[in-house]
Amino acid sequence: MNKDEILAKSRRENQGYDEMERQIKDKSMTWTCIAMVIAATIFSFIRGEQGYPMMDLCATVSISVCAGQFYRFIKGKDKSSLFIACVMFVIFVFATIRFSMGH
Repeated sequence: MNKDEILAKSRRENQGYDEMERQIKDKSMTWTCIAMVIAATIFSFIRGEQGYPMMDLCATVSISVCAGQFYRFIKGKDKSSLFIACVMFVIFVFATIRFSMGH
Protein backbone atom coordinates (compact mmCIF):
# COMPACT_ATOMS: atom_id res chain seq x y z
CA MET A 1 0.00 0.00 0.00
CA ASN A 2 1.19 3.46 -0.73
CA LYS A 3 0.77 6.50 1.49
CA ASP A 4 -2.46 7.70 -0.16
CA GLU A 5 -4.12 4.27 0.11
CA ILE A 6 -3.19 4.05 3.80
CA LEU A 7 -4.57 7.53 4.48
CA ALA A 8 -7.80 6.75 2.60
CA LYS A 9 -8.26 3.50 4.52
CA SER A 10 -7.64 5.26 7.84
CA ARG A 11 -10.17 7.95 7.00
CA ARG A 12 -12.80 5.33 6.13
CA GLU A 13 -12.17 3.40 9.36
CA ASN A 14 -12.17 6.52 11.55
CA GLN A 15 -15.04 8.31 9.85
CA GLY A 16 -17.03 10.17 12.47
CA TYR A 17 -14.64 9.37 15.33
CA ASP A 18 -11.58 11.01 16.72
CA GLU A 19 -9.02 9.38 18.99
CA MET A 20 -10.38 11.02 22.14
CA GLU A 21 -13.89 9.68 21.47
CA ARG A 22 -12.48 6.18 20.95
CA GLN A 23 -10.52 6.33 24.21
CA ILE A 24 -13.55 7.58 26.15
CA LYS A 25 -15.70 4.80 24.68
CA ASP A 26 -13.06 2.18 25.52
CA LYS A 27 -12.64 3.45 29.09
CA SER A 28 -16.40 3.60 29.60
CA MET A 29 -16.72 -0.04 28.55
CA THR A 30 -13.94 -0.96 30.97
CA TRP A 31 -15.73 0.77 33.84
CA THR A 32 -19.00 -0.84 32.76
CA CYS A 33 -17.43 -4.29 33.02
CA ILE A 34 -15.83 -3.51 36.37
CA ALA A 35 -19.16 -2.31 37.78
CA MET A 36 -20.94 -5.38 36.40
CA VAL A 37 -18.42 -7.75 37.98
CA ILE A 38 -18.63 -5.98 41.36
CA ALA A 39 -22.44 -5.94 41.33
CA ALA A 40 -22.67 -9.58 40.26
CA THR A 41 -20.20 -10.57 42.99
CA ILE A 42 -22.26 -8.82 45.65
CA PHE A 43 -25.53 -10.30 44.38
CA SER A 44 -23.97 -13.77 44.07
CA PHE A 45 -22.78 -13.58 47.66
CA ILE A 46 -26.20 -12.49 48.90
CA ARG A 47 -27.99 -15.15 46.86
CA GLY A 48 -25.54 -17.81 48.05
CA GLU A 49 -26.07 -16.82 51.69
CA GLN A 50 -29.83 -17.10 51.24
CA GLY A 51 -29.56 -20.52 49.62
CA TYR A 52 -30.51 -19.38 46.13
CA PRO A 53 -28.58 -20.47 43.04
CA MET A 54 -26.01 -17.96 41.84
CA MET A 55 -24.53 -19.67 38.80
CA ASP A 56 -26.63 -17.60 36.39
CA LEU A 57 -24.82 -14.44 37.49
CA CYS A 58 -21.47 -16.21 37.24
CA ALA A 59 -22.28 -17.40 33.71
CA THR A 60 -23.44 -13.93 32.64
CA VAL A 61 -20.33 -12.17 33.88
CA SER A 62 -18.02 -14.87 32.55
CA ILE A 63 -19.37 -14.76 29.00
CA SER A 64 -19.30 -10.95 29.03
CA VAL A 65 -15.65 -10.85 30.08
CA CYS A 66 -14.87 -13.65 27.62
CA ALA A 67 -16.36 -11.68 24.72
CA GLY A 68 -14.45 -8.52 25.63
CA GLN A 69 -11.13 -10.32 26.02
CA PHE A 70 -11.61 -12.28 22.81
CA TYR A 71 -12.31 -9.02 20.95
CA ARG A 72 -9.10 -7.56 22.39
CA PHE A 73 -7.20 -10.62 21.21
CA ILE A 74 -8.61 -10.35 17.69
CA LYS A 75 -7.79 -6.65 17.44
CA GLY A 76 -4.44 -6.66 19.26
CA LYS A 77 -3.15 -10.25 19.10
CA ASP A 78 -2.39 -10.10 22.84
CA LYS A 79 -2.03 -13.71 24.00
CA SER A 80 -2.88 -12.86 27.60
CA SER A 81 -6.29 -11.66 26.39
CA LEU A 82 -6.79 -14.99 24.60
CA PHE A 83 -5.83 -16.87 27.77
CA ILE A 84 -8.29 -14.87 29.89
CA ALA A 85 -11.01 -15.37 27.24
CA CYS A 86 -10.46 -19.14 27.31
CA VAL A 87 -10.52 -19.29 31.11
CA MET A 88 -13.70 -17.20 31.22
CA PHE A 89 -15.31 -19.45 28.61
CA VAL A 90 -14.53 -22.55 30.68
CA ILE A 91 -16.02 -20.82 33.75
CA PHE A 92 -19.08 -19.90 31.67
CA VAL A 93 -19.60 -23.50 30.58
CA PHE A 94 -19.12 -24.80 34.13
CA ALA A 95 -21.51 -22.20 35.59
CA THR A 96 -24.12 -22.86 32.90
CA ILE A 97 -24.02 -26.59 33.56
CA ARG A 98 -24.30 -26.06 37.32
CA PHE A 99 -27.16 -23.58 36.83
CA SER A 100 -29.05 -26.02 34.61
CA MET A 101 -28.63 -28.67 37.33
CA GLY A 102 -30.23 -26.32 39.89
CA HIS A 103 -27.14 -25.27 41.83
